[in-house]
Amino acid sequence: MNESLCPPLARAFMPEDATIIDIASGLQHTIIVLSNGEVYGWGNGRKGQLGEPAGIVSEPRKIDAVNFKVKRAVCGREFTYLVGDQNRGQHVVLGSDKFCIRSMAPESAMGWKDIGASWGSIFVLHQSGKMISWGRNDHGQLASRGLPLIAKMAVGSEHVLALTADGTVLAWGWGEHGNCGPDVDKEGDAKSPWSEIKSLDEEVGQSIIGIGAGCATSWLWTDTA
Repeated sequence: MNESLCPPLARAFMPEDATIIDIASGLQHTIIVLSNGEVYGWGNGRKGQLGEPAGIVSEPRKIDAVNFKVKRAVCGREFTYLVGDQNRGQHVVLGSDKFCIRSMAPESAMGWKDIGASWGSIFVLHQSGKMISWGRNDHGQLASRGLPLIAKMAVGSEHVLALTADGTVLAWGWGEHGNCGPDVDKEGDAKSPWSEIKSLDEEVGQSIIGIGAGCATSWLWTDTA
C-alpha cells in the first residue's frame, strides 16, 4: 500500500486484516465499523456515545460496550445507534437518553433493511417496507401510522424523506427551509401526517430513483430515461 495514501491515524488503529464497512458522523463525533464487527469512535463522547469512559476522545478508540458484531452505525446529536446481523436483531443505543432515545428502543431490530438517525430520533426501515421510529417528535419527526410501504429512506437533521414502492416521495418533520417541500404549516413543519414532493422532471417522463437528506436540506435524483 502507498503510505502517502493511508493516513497514519488509520494505520495505527485498524487491524491489518480488517476493512472499513461503514462510517457515520454526528455533530461532534464519528463512528467507524470494521469488517470484523468491531467499532471505533472519536470526537465528543461526553454523553457516552463513544462508550466508557465518557469524555472527549482525540483519536480512534475501540468501543467495548457491544456484545455482538456490528454491521451498521448511525449517529445522532448525543447518541450512537449500532445494529448487528439482520437476522439476529441485535442493536444498542449508546449515549444520552434525551427524548427517551435509549429507554424507548424496541427489544429487537430483526429484519432491518436500513437505519437512520436525526439529531434526536432513530429510524429503522424493515425489509418488509415498514418503518419504525422513536425519539424526538416535537416537529412531527417520527413516522406516522398508515405510512405506505417504503423502498428507501433518507434522514436529515430533523426531517425524513421516504421513497415508496410506487416511486412517490414523502416528507415529514421540520421543513422550515423548504426541505420538506412547499406544503408546511405556520410553524414550518410538514403538514401532518406527511407531504408529497414532486420533481419537475416527472413532467417530462423521468422518475425519482434516489433521495438524500442533510441539515435542513433534501436531494432528489431521477433516472435518465
